[in-house]
Amino acid sequence: MFDFLGRYYPAFLEGTAQTIIISIIASVIGILIGLLLVLMRISDNKILATISRVYISVVRGTPSMIQVMLIYYSLSKILSIPPIHILGASLDRVLPGSIALGLNSGAYTAEIFRSGIISIPKGQTEAGLSLGMTRHMVMFEIVLPQAVRNALPAMGNEFISLIKESSVLFYIGVQEVTAQALGVGGTLYDFVPPLIVAAAIYFVLTFTLSWIIGYFEKKMSRKYARLA
Repeated sequence: MFDFLGRYYPAFLEGTAQTIIISIIASVIGILIGLLLVLMRISDNKILATISRVYISVVRGTPSMIQVMLIYYSLSKILSIPPIHILGASLDRVLPGSIALGLNSGAYTAEIFRSGIISIPKGQTEAGLSLGMTRHMVMFEIVLPQAVRNALPAMGNEFISLIKESSVLFYIGVQEVTAQALGVGGTLYDFVPPLIVAAAIYFVLTFTLSWIIGYFEKKMSRKYARLA
């Protein structure tokens, strides 16, 4: 049933590499966008807070596939990205797709950060201010480190979702795992075995990431338990 792997395993390796590259780029963009959005959301500036709310509502209320295609075709008209290949990934397609996924993830990450910030007792902010710290210092030195720790499980789920969401880039011609599986299936005239292999690859990636996040979560919990 899986005899084809002897011939087509390089395609799956290339697809896996592209999926990992996309997920890393999108995760970094998502974290940066999410942090910016949550700071705008909790700021005293009503205009910035409104922009953040609108952005989050629009992104969460529209399909990620539509967002990917809109950003890809929009960037293609504005920028001329050379088709440089890194580990089999063509930047002219991977980069716009990763940006699109990162912008999408940023909306969800912002809400994760916000829930983490809300979970921090207001007394800690008041204590910091009473010691002469500025609101900026209180946010970045007291509130955000604890908020990130509290939000780590939810952030892990978002990273895992990004790995699976990367499959939508198939629609703009990115040869990630799903696209490679469908290509091999078309060659074999049988899509089931290649798709099972693709599912197994996604499972290994997400399971490994879950284990890594769980490890750091336990490590941070033990660290704060010692400090308590």
